[in-house]
Amino acid sequence: MNTRTHMQKAYIAWKRCDDLRERRLRLKRYTFGDQWGDITAGENGENVTERQLRMAKGENPVTNNIIRQLVKTVVGCYRSARKAAGTESGILETDARTFEEYLISGCAIQRVIAERSCTGSGEMALPVSPARFFTGSLTGYGGNEVEIIGELHDLSLKQLLMRHSHGDRSRAMKIKEIYSSDYMRNMSRPIHMTGQSRNDNLDFYHAEAGLCRLIEVWSLDTAERLRCHDATTGSFFFAPVSRHASLLREQSRRKKSGKAPLNIRWELMPQWHCRFYASTGELIDEYTAPDHPYIFRFYPFIDGEIHSFVEDVVEQQRNINRLLTLNDRILATAAKGVLLFPDNQESRSMSVNQVADNWAQPDGFVMYHGIPGMPGPQQLYASPGNLGVSAMVDQQLKLLSEVSGVTGVLRGFTSTGDGSAQLYRQRQESALVALADIFDSFDSFVAMRDRKLSSYSS
Repeated sequence: MNTRTHMQKAYIAWKRCDDLRERRLRLKRYTFGDQWGDITAGENGENVTERQLRMAKGENPVTNNIIRQLVKTVVGCYRSARKAAGTESGILETDARTFEEYLISGCAIQRVIAERSCTGSGEMALPVSPARFFTGSLTGYGGNEVEIIGELHDLSLKQLLMRHSHGDRSRAMKIKEIYSSDYMRNMSRPIHMTGQSRNDNLDFYHAEAGLCRLIEVWSLDTAERLRCHDATTGSFFFAPVSRHASLLREQSRRKKSGKAPLNIRWELMPQWHCRFYASTGELIDEYTAPDHPYIFRFYPFIDGEIHSFVEDVVEQQRNINRLLTLNDRILATAAKGVLLFPDNQESRSMSVNQVADNWAQPDGFVMYHGIPGMPGPQQLYASPGNLGVSAMVDQQLKLLSEVSGVTGVLRGFTSTGDGSAQLYRQRQESALVALADIFDSFDSFVAMRDRKLSSYSS
C-alpha cells in the first residue's frame, strides 16, 4: 500500500469523527458557560445563534451555569477517592483532566510514551484531546478491532527536527525544506491568544501560524513469520520467512537421521506501522511496533453511540436559562410599564422611534404638542403577580439533580441540621451509587493504561 493510500485512509477516518467533534464542542460550550450559542432560524429564516435571536426580540439571555458545578463536584469526588488510595500526584492530575473530558464528551484518550529529556527518561501517559484524535470504525468499547488510529500534532520546526531528524543533518535539511515552502506558509491558521480554545475549528491540513502540522497515523499491517518448535530442546522460536528454505533442509536432515523433528508453521503476525506525514503528503518518518501507544474509551458505546454525563443534563440547563430569561423579561416589562401615546399629539421635534428610545431610558424625556382638553401620553403599570416562575426553576433544579445523580449531599448541602455523621455518610454512599457506572468505567480505562505503561517499562 503506497503512502498516498495511507494518507487518504487517515483523512477518511478523520472525517468520520466530524460528528463526534461537533457534539463535543457543543457540550464543552455548555460546560463552560456559553449556553446560548446553538444555531437556530432567525425571523427572516437566516441562521443565527439563540443569543442573537433573543436579543433581537429585546430579551436579555440569562445564564445560570449549573453544569460546571456538577462536573466540578464529580471530579472532586474522583480526586478524593484516588487520593485516599494513595495515587501519586502527577498521574492523578493527568487522570483528573482526562476524567473531566470523559464527563463532558464521553471520550477518555491518553497516549503512553517512553521519552528521554534533559531531566531523565521514563514512561508517561499524556492526555489527548478528542479534537485532534481520529480512529477507524469501532464495534466494541475497548477498540481492540481498530485498524487505523492517529493524532494531529502542531509543532515548532525546532521540535520537529529534534524528534525526526535522527541525528542526520541531510535528513533535517530535507524536512526543513518541506515546511519552508510557500505552500506550507499559506496553509497556516490564525494565532490564538493565550486562554482561548485552540481546538474548536481544527481541520486536517492547517496548522496554527508559525507551527508545523504533523499527521501521525498508525495502521495495522500483517507480517509473515515462521513459528518453530525444536523437539530436541523443547523450545519455541520465531524465524523470518527468508529462512524457510534452510529450515526445511534442517527438517529433512533430522527426519532422515531419525533425530527429534523440527516443526515449522507459517503464520501471519499483526504489526503496527507508524507513519508521520506533512500536510502536503510527504512521509517525514516511519517505524513499526508491536502495538500503538493510544488508550481510549468511549462512554457508554452501546451500538456505537456516545452519550456523556453532560449530555444528560443539557435540556434541564436550557430550561433553567429560559425560565430565568422569562422572569427577567417579566420584571423588566412590569417595572417600565406600557406608554400610551395619542397619535394626534405627536412630537414636533422627535420621530416615533426617537420617542420610544427616549422613553426607554431611565432619565429620558419626550417633547410633545399637547391639545387642550385631550389627555396626554399615559404610562400604565401592571403587577406581574406570582406566575410560578420561581417554583418552575426549583423544579428544574431538582430534576437536574435527579438526572445527573449529583445530589445536595455530594455538593456538601444538608437538608436538616439534626442528622448524625453516620447518617450523612450513608446518604453520601447512596448518592455515589448513581455515579458508580461512570466511575467504574473510567477505572477500567485507567487499568488498561497502567497495563500499557507496564509493558513499556518491561
